[in-house]
Amino acid sequence: MYDRVLIPVDGSEVSSHAAREGFRLAKALGSKVTLLYVIDLAIVTIPEAETGLTNYDVIHQTFKEQGERVLGGLSALAGQAGVVSDAVVAEGDVHDEIINKAEDMKAGLIVMGTHGRRGLNRLLLGSVAESVARRAHCAVLLIRPE
Repeated sequence: MYDRVLIPVDGSEVSSHAAREGFRLAKALGSKVTLLYVIDLAIVTIPEAETGLTNYDVIHQTFKEQGERVLGGLSALAGQAGVVSDAVVAEGDVHDEIINKAEDMKAGLIVMGTHGRRGLNRLLLGSVAESVARRAHCAVLLIRPE
């Protein structure tokens, strides 16, 4: 049932903590893990008037390199934990990419961190974790910050 576990990460300590918890669970269940880092194209393509930046290729490459660094570090931790894993950098809407990847890989479980935002911050920033939990076809385990 949980032979495939998807762990979306964003480089934050919250997502790293969730990944470590996901590795412990995957090891206990004998599951394979896919780590997913999504480049949010809405952020990469923020208009020049708002950012002062014009070279989107450089911005995109910076995000891609950051994702690869994050995934490389977590892949190493997965290996140390005795968990078989692969890593994917995707691009698009974060919510959609997580849901699509889970469906494509036939994940039985998504393990992800939640920043625990409340009130105005949650209203303004939204909650990727909440959106994924509402829309996912499989079980979702939300890990709160330490």
